[in-house]
This record gives sequence, C-alpha cells and structure tokens, in this order.
Amino acid sequence: MSAIKVIRALLVAHAPILGLVPAARIVAGTVPQGMPLPAIGLTEISRVELPTVSLGQRAVQVTARVQVTVHASTYPDQKAVLQAAKLGPGAHTGTVAGVTVRSVMRDVVGPDMGDADTGIYQQSRDFKVVYVEDN
Repeated sequence: MSAIKVIRALLVAHAPILGLVPAARIVAGTVPQGMPLPAIGLTEISRVELPTVSLGQRAVQVTARVQVTVHASTYPDQKAVLQAAKLGPGAHTGTVAGVTVRSVMRDVVGPDMGDADTGIYQQSRDFKVVYVEDN
C-alpha cells in the first residue's frame, strides 16, 4: 500500500492534476461506480521485495509498479488528465507521505479504452516506485 500512498501524494500535490481532478476523486483501488468524472484509480500491478545485503536489517527495498487509471466522460478529457498525470520530468525522490522513496519513474502508457454504453473513457499510465519498507 505504500507505493499507492506515494503516487497519490504526488498526484494531489501536482497542480496540473488538481486543475482537472479534485483530490477526493483520486482514490486507491477502483473508482467507485457513480463517482463524478474525471476521476483516477490507483492500483498496484506488481511488487518485488529485496532484503538488505546484510540480511540483519529489518528493512527491505521494494520496487512496485503502480497503475494510474484515468476515467473521463470525454476522450479529450481522458487525454488531458493522462497528460497531467505524468508528474513532470525526472525522478521523484526523498520522503513522500512518510515513505522513504528511492525513485518514482514513469513507465508504460496503456491503450485507450472506453465503454460506449456508459460513456466512460479510460487509459492508464504506470509508474515504478522504489522505496524502503520496514518489516
């Protein structure tokens, strides 16, 4: 859950996102049915936990892949929110939401998806989040 917490904190601190999506609509997990759009759901796709070299420390380094899925009511809104969700250039490091972050880097962008019956347009962007977790 720490990787999700990190990505959410970065998104809600990013002015281009907040100009399009209120913080209350950036949620861990699946966007609830009926939530006003645009909205963003955050899910962990994978994680690798590596113990420290000494094996004597309780901390592990975690590399998690987090998917940021944009839900919008129009295709142009989908693209605008996805663009804002890039979080700017470079890697993010330091302490984020109380988590020691080694790096947050952009990864792949998923395909356009949509549901003509519901009028919801979706697309995702992944991030690799490397952080330290105490066991």
